[in-house]
Amino acid sequence: MNTFRAVLLTLSLGLIPGAQAKDLGVVGQVFPITEIDMLQWIAQRLKTLEQTGELASMQQQFKDTVKASVRRPRPVGLVTTTSPEVFSVDPTLTLSSDITGTDGKLIYPKGMQINPFDPATWPAMARAAKAQFQFNKILVFFNGDDVQQRLWAQEYQRQHAAGHETNESNKTIKWILTGGEPETTHQQLSARIYFDQQGNLSRKLTLKRVPSVVKQVGVQWQIQEIDVSHYPNFIDAEAQPHE
Repeated sequence: MNTFRAVLLTLSLGLIPGAQAKDLGVVGQVFPITEIDMLQWIAQRLKTLEQTGELASMQQQFKDTVKASVRRPRPVGLVTTTSPEVFSVDPTLTLSSDITGTDGKLIYPKGMQINPFDPATWPAMARAAKAQFQFNKILVFFNGDDVQQRLWAQEYQRQHAAGHETNESNKTIKWILTGGEPETTHQQLSARIYFDQQGNLSRKLTLKRVPSVVKQVGVQWQIQEIDVSHYPNFIDAEAQPHE
């Protein structure tokens, strides 16, 4: 039995006396192993696209896409309401980690809370330099594609300019679109227009509906939603001045 196992082992290892390796020839096509130079491939690809005119077409398409996104940014998606609410938002910030100086010494500890509207929560130097703080702007969020909201914005602008809101007459309006074309709205209001890109401001202020008027009241933000349902939702083009 031991002799039999030795023979099997010898066969499996190819150790048969006199056995030699043989050249069995080439089976199928053989290719040399090479690596593609990616920079060279990209250069060749760009050259091909340029020769066929595809590169110029891609560049023009990119320009058109950028222009369209600037002219009409992606809307935020806030809706209107016939049951407006007034609510407050606490602007207090909480430090998520320690802030240290270049020498490693702790300046402001993790968990420290600062309210931009409340100097009592500010660091000592800033608190000494400013006894009180008053935000001198009113933020107005609205959708410029909505006729009723545009009409309300124009009326709100007239009332503000006439000083109907005596407590707010010294504040300037900052118009912030959640939809529509900034340039078109600029022409309608003759004012600088901003856009709430990607809804960043709306989320931070927890806005739920537009139009919304946002201003500082005490040490908090006050958000006042507006019902614009009583404004006409269609404007006769013939009644509007032609450009």
